[in-house]
Amino acid sequence: MWEEKIVCPHCGRLTNRAPYCKYCGKPLNSSDMESPEGGEEESKKTEEKIVIEKVSEEVLERKPPVQEISEERKIVEQLANVYNWRNRLLELFLNNEASAEVFIDIYKEYRNRIKAVNSKRLEMIKSLEDRISELNSKLEQLKIRHEIGEVPDKQYITEKLSIDRELSKIKPRLNILHNAFDVKLVDLPEYEAKIREFRDRISSEGTSKGLSDEDVNMIVSDLDETLESLKDLLELHKKLKRELEKIELRYKVGELTEEEYLAAKQKIERQMEI
Repeated sequence: MWEEKIVCPHCGRLTNRAPYCKYCGKPLNSSDMESPEGGEEESKKTEEKIVIEKVSEEVLERKPPVQEISEERKIVEQLANVYNWRNRLLELFLNNEASAEVFIDIYKEYRNRIKAVNSKRLEMIKSLEDRISELNSKLEQLKIRHEIGEVPDKQYITEKLSIDRELSKIKPRLNILHNAFDVKLVDLPEYEAKIREFRDRISSEGTSKGLSDEDVNMIVSDLDETLESLKDLLELHKKLKRELEKIELRYKVGELTEEEYLAAKQKIERQMEI
């Protein structure tokens, strides 16, 4: 099911038939929604554009089949499991529930496993990013060739939709790989605080609990690396929180209806739960 669309007379983009354009926010007068008298040819062109845009939107909104992201999900789950075991091991050691000798043996085992799985994850990220770069370059060339008349409209539309379709499949896979800890965005601040606590306690208590200076430095370095890896995810978390605050404020001042507010809020909250 898709909503009827019109071309915004202000920004020229295709938007839902509604009081306001969803892109520029300017009012869509009823006169803007009607086809000009005698403009049958123009009406047909508009209808064709709507169909093209509609197909494009459907392509971009489709989620990739489960099998297409299973490999990425498998790698992240493996990595997240070892990170969680490592964190639990640190907690037990800091709470005096494991001897330094046994703790460090198991810690080093987990450390090696993290390095091995993470190496595969980084290779997959590079491969997908290279493909995205290649597709974007191809899309730019296609656009230029179309603008100068070398590529006809039909060919341009077909090839553009094909590229958009592939990009729409790659990006969700890349998003999965970027979250190496498999932590929901809403839980990130708490997760980051726990890692920071481990780092500070190992740094101050490690030698007194039987670890060598070398082992303490190794663990602190590992936890610093984890904190660094969390920065981009935390930035995304902050961005979504800001967007949520903006939506709430727009609703309070009356810019958004309750229906619009709830829809936008639910969309952001779904992103936070990923």
